[in-house]
Amino acid sequence: MLQLFTHHRSVSAHRVRIALNYKGVSYKSIFTDLDQKNVDRLGYLNVNPQGLIPALWAEDDLVISQSSAILEYLEERYPERPLIAGDIALRARIRSFAQIAIADTHPLNNLRVLRYLRDTMDVPYDQRREWFEHWLHKAFAPMESILAAHSGDHDNNSYCFTSKPSLADVCLVPQVSMAQRYQVDLSDYPTVRRIYRACMTLAAFQAADPETQPDTR
Repeated sequence: MLQLFTHHRSVSAHRVRIALNYKGVSYKSIFTDLDQKNVDRLGYLNVNPQGLIPALWAEDDLVISQSSAILEYLEERYPERPLIAGDIALRARIRSFAQIAIADTHPLNNLRVLRYLRDTMDVPYDQRREWFEHWLHKAFAPMESILAAHSGDHDNNSYCFTSKPSLADVCLVPQVSMAQRYQVDLSDYPTVRRIYRACMTLAAFQAADPETQPDTR
């Protein structure tokens, strides 16, 4: 069985949980502390030398780090319920949209960056909060524009680009979830919010939500 090293507050792990659930893949969650100073982290470095979450223990000699690599692995190993489907243009559009979250937004707002701003750069809370919201809005504004422009491309288009969830939805939902957790104003993004609500009616997304994870207790 696959083993996922995860934490309920990790946006990257949230993506992977959604993908695993949507594809119907059985896995065991190994809840891993995000606190770099916790002694439990020392053991985790033997699994993933970078020390970041998530990591997927796929086989005895294969541990995959980086959520984008894990998502690609799952797509190739479990193709029955694809998250990247359609013609070549649609697949490119899905991948491009996903990278707004994975490559351009999350690296600037992940925990180690925010802690560095606090602990090393001595940046006050208000300025850290401004940083956090600035980069979220820099993601949600183009996401909203892209989604609104393509909302009529397909019949019954409840999700980002098609009538079924795709990798774009898998990457969108964790960003919205995090923004809501920190009470970021998303009123300027009605299409983003509509798609988020549609995704959250599905069991695969509900089961992956941070608030439903055992380590929230």
